[in-house]
Amino acid sequence: MASVSLLTIILIKTSMSQVTFADNNFLTGSNDIAAVIGEDGDFRASPFSVQFGKKDIWLPRSGHVVSLEVNSLAVPVSMVLDSAGRGYFPPRAGAGAKKQYRFWSALLGVRDPEPKLRTSSATHAQLDQLGLRSGVNSLEYRVETSTGTVVTSRASIFLLNSTAKIVVSDIDGTVTKSDVRGYILPALGLDDWKHEGVVKLYQKINDQGYTLLYLTNRAIGQSAMTREYLFSLEEAGVAIPPGPLFLQVESLVGALQTEVIDGQPELNKIVALSKIRGLFPQNPFVSGFGNKEWDILAYKAVGIEPDMIYNVMEDSSIVVEGSGVKTSYGDLISNVTSLFP
Repeated sequence: MASVSLLTIILIKTSMSQVTFADNNFLTGSNDIAAVIGEDGDFRASPFSVQFGKKDIWLPRSGHVVSLEVNSLAVPVSMVLDSAGRGYFPPRAGAGAKKQYRFWSALLGVRDPEPKLRTSSATHAQLDQLGLRSGVNSLEYRVETSTGTVVTSRASIFLLNSTAKIVVSDIDGTVTKSDVRGYILPALGLDDWKHEGVVKLYQKINDQGYTLLYLTNRAIGQSAMTREYLFSLEEAGVAIPPGPLFLQVESLVGALQTEVIDGQPELNKIVALSKIRGLFPQNPFVSGFGNKEWDILAYKAVGIEPDMIYNVMEDSSIVVEGSGVKTSYGDLISNVTSLFP
């Protein structure tokens, strides 16, 4: 376990050091949030990762205030955009943010606060003001530009039990039949490019009391399109179960750099999963579905047993990582109550 922790620390530092390229954030998007009430009664949550892109805010974005609505109600918690359009909780959140960070200051080039003063992680006090209820909570980020236009990004906050059992699934090549066509065909309106049986299996796992968590190396600016596609999937009237969706907190260019140029696509997945694991008193991850060796590496790094890691092939066959045994969606569906008790 110590070696995994060391690996995680190294990868987090490496990940942060890579965010040095120019502002290529053209699209607006946001990750979902996993929140937990700890045994001490404190709220804990994964980062509030939101990005407002050049497509929606063309003027300098630094200093724009991001208001939050939870379950359609305005809450007394706000964020501020940095020069790359990413949201953070300022040192003094709330009304003070509006006085300190103003449009003209941003336009004239006032620098962002030091990185150590910017965080996308909410405190217990901030989370306590959101009025969260158990299960799924709607979240809307709202930015009013200097022209009066309101730009929004929607996500969900999943308030989970501290004893939650989580099954992680990759999307491209795991829910969809291939990585590249999984991107392109849904955009062309061809929505049924999924593995037959995946929706039914995930719903049966959900019925057993497990939470599905969807993880992808797609860039965060693709969140709306990805959510729309993923949660539109169904088989014989059965819908894919809800669950938090986490995308890579980078621009499209940054996502391409990580996966293709740097050749370290597992890095961001390990970082994201490690942050979620840290919310719980015990490791919540019990199983993982992926289609690439870096998916398998990420699942092992966060402590998922190899016999509960499933490698999905393009022909929809499945290989159990621990034993090498070949199985299928049909077999897993038939044995779901014993595999996911």
